[in-house]
Amino acid sequence: MLKIYLICLSYLFMLNLGSAQCDPQYWFNMDVNGWLKVHTIPATWEEAFLRCHYEGAVLASPLTKQLSKALENKFSVISQQSIHLGTHDLYSNGDYFSVEGIPLDSLVLKWSNLRGTGDCLAMSRDGRAFITKCVEPRPYICYKKLDNLTMNICGTFDDAYQFNENTGSCYKRHDEYRTWTDAFKICAAEGGYLLILNDATEAAIVREMFPVRTGNVNEWENFHVGLRAWGPERTWITIHGERVEDVFHDWNPGQPDNQRGEQNVGAFLRLGTLNDHSVDSKSMFVCEKDPKVKRFEELPEGLADILGQ
Repeated sequence: MLKIYLICLSYLFMLNLGSAQCDPQYWFNMDVNGWLKVHTIPATWEEAFLRCHYEGAVLASPLTKQLSKALENKFSVISQQSIHLGTHDLYSNGDYFSVEGIPLDSLVLKWSNLRGTGDCLAMSRDGRAFITKCVEPRPYICYKKLDNLTMNICGTFDDAYQFNENTGSCYKRHDEYRTWTDAFKICAAEGGYLLILNDATEAAIVREMFPVRTGNVNEWENFHVGLRAWGPERTWITIHGERVEDVFHDWNPGQPDNQRGEQNVGAFLRLGTLNDHSVDSKSMFVCEKDPKVKRFEELPEGLADILGQ
């Protein structure tokens, strides 16, 4: 752990930043054979399920006695009286399964006297489960089982992230079309951020990431990028607070034009230039990640060697 903190400290020094998220957010728990992360901001069950999924984990359920106890212990940092469990009957009314497909009867549950009604399970502060409505916002805990001992060069278990030595960043292309807001959320959940183009060199590298198409190629095809316009004067700033003038700002001719008065976010065209579009427009996107930032705590010294035998 000391090594991680020293790396973070030196990195902050080089960048002259006051703060950065260098501490891991998932902490390893030997008893549950995996990592846990507490989300204290309440969300609906579906929002919690998706956030854990984007982070490479699952919405936790008491699959074992150890995991049940660990979930109960995590209430020390949660102010609310209950959390979501990753168990529901949304596929078939009355058939409750965990998100891993484990049936209700196989979970380690202590039931509350008031079971409630609804389609999702929750756990109260005393460790007892009850049925509730999925739409009710609650804190939640994500769990990642130890199933991969090797964290890659990008500081993640997601091998879709590829390191580029020319920029010092890692990149992952998402081919599904999402809104700018969803793209921002997914990149953040993965431990990265929505692409910021710092200069022409990086723009040229990202331009090569567009999918190869046959036939007529749509030159207006684009990736979402981490640029947003603020205020009536439409001041363009990156999602990290940089002025657009200090990063790549080669706009396509006539852009940004704020068509229909609703184009407040940035896009990078296959043409190799920037465009503005609506926050609700759906596009592909690229997540960028600093390889020094690790979402998951390193395994205790020697444990990886033991488990790898």
